[in-house]
Amino acid sequence: MSDSSDSRKQHRFKGLTINSGTVNGKVCLYSAERHKAIPQYSLPTESSVEQELKRFDEVLVQCSLELNRIASDVSEKIGRTEAEIFLAQKHIMNDPKLLASLRKEVVEARKNIEWAISDVLSNYEEKFANLDNQYLRERSSDIGEIRRRLLSRISNKKIGFICEGQSNCIQGENRIIVAEELTPDMVVNMNLERVLGFVTERGGITSHAAILARALGIPAVSGIPGIMDIVHCGDQMLIDGDNGDIFVNPDLQLIASLVPVEPVQSEAVCVLGSPAGTEVLANASTIEDVKSALGVGSDGIGLFRTEILFIKADRLLNEEEQYSYYRQIVRLMRGKPVTFRMLDVGGDKPLPFLRMRKESNPYLGWRGARFLLGSPEFFSLQIKALGRLSTEANIKILFPMVIDAAQQKELLEFSHKALSETECDMSRIEFGAMFEVPSAFLQASQIFDLVDFGSIGSNDLIQYLFAIDRTNELVSQDYNPDHPVLWDMLKMLSESAQKAAKPLSICGEMAGREGMPKKLLDVGIRSMSVAPRLISRVRNELARYAGVLA
Repeated sequence: MSDSSDSRKQHRFKGLTINSGTVNGKVCLYSAERHKAIPQYSLPTESSVEQELKRFDEVLVQCSLELNRIASDVSEKIGRTEAEIFLAQKHIMNDPKLLASLRKEVVEARKNIEWAISDVLSNYEEKFANLDNQYLRERSSDIGEIRRRLLSRISNKKIGFICEGQSNCIQGENRIIVAEELTPDMVVNMNLERVLGFVTERGGITSHAAILARALGIPAVSGIPGIMDIVHCGDQMLIDGDNGDIFVNPDLQLIASLVPVEPVQSEAVCVLGSPAGTEVLANASTIEDVKSALGVGSDGIGLFRTEILFIKADRLLNEEEQYSYYRQIVRLMRGKPVTFRMLDVGGDKPLPFLRMRKESNPYLGWRGARFLLGSPEFFSLQIKALGRLSTEANIKILFPMVIDAAQQKELLEFSHKALSETECDMSRIEFGAMFEVPSAFLQASQIFDLVDFGSIGSNDLIQYLFAIDRTNELVSQDYNPDHPVLWDMLKMLSESAQKAAKPLSICGEMAGREGMPKKLLDVGIRSMSVAPRLISRVRNELARYAGVLA
């Protein structure tokens, strides 16, 4: 943050991207921590102990019914996999060992139930937060949510907006919500259609609530300690979810450069289709994203991130479940091309239910193509499910994090063997390699001899090219998509693709940044896949440089 004492001066904070997207709006503060002053008293008699246990049993039933209701509402409004979050919380809350610990505090320590809930669940929450396993560590937020729910119900206190009752607060509608943590409960209890974005002090990218935010398409940034004490209700804030930045009191120039007005106007006309010789596709993670892509007239889906389906379900889906889901996407697109990226897990996208072994550097570990080849059961189920789509449509299958031609060959050999065991039409399947690792660029010509198309993953490419952790604020200044070395690499790859007569697209976030489409055209890359909300912007920029395509 700036050292200036001018409270109206623009201040920048670096956090962790929970969901991409840029938005500008006013702040509403929301607190789930309304129980810092927990009543503490001893229970002098057996009858008072029994009465306290009775209070707890009644609250437990009420909270269980409440979670069932929320799960039902979420299933209807958002999806069944998201609803599982609340059913999982109900199961944790009713865990026999947890309940025994709570009742022991009341019976043996003679503590009142509020005291017992706070003590026992805070202890559980702390233990989970300090575990090495990332999945279990993220579950600490679920423990905290259960604690707050029980305390709210037993004390009849409501969590909610700190500025509640003030004339300048409108309960989060058309506002950016700033909170200690993005909890599932606060997400479903708001009018999400009117919430602009979320900024929180803590909460990881694999938490259940973060998954909800991504499923709903709401820009969100986390990991900004003390932000609740820095901003006030009504303050102006800009979220740059693509880079994990937030700006308090952003100036007009910054707002204009980061927040697109959609549809973006190019001179007097908004371009409705991609200019001749170019292709503007959509990145998608959910069926809702696909519908958004259709709504803006995308040329197709350039990248469908299949791993989000597994992360949300929190389990391995069988072949039939996967096939049914993928078929919905193909049918929605009505003949437009769809590129499905095979499971891309590891690094910042763990599969929680796998309980993967902790790695000292997961970004350089068992991920992408390595994970697929090392997990033949996963690989086989997914490739068969995708292959079956070819009986009714042309499909594209993209392999992530390919490091060289030998690995690409191994991926194809496994795929062909698995597909020979199921019904499919190989003439309608195209295979592609994702170029994200510098070593793959150096073997581009050999890789293009093996595949039908290539796709550039610029987010990881920048990370690996410049040896920079893109989630680390200490080195964020070196995450530079304008660096000339990066553009030398892109030009080299584009020339290899042209020589092999193979299509090449880019699907990383940089393709949607202002000025980048023109630079991509200059190096020969004419197919770009971006978030649906950016398609109009990219098309307008391409139209302004239509002369380049002549």
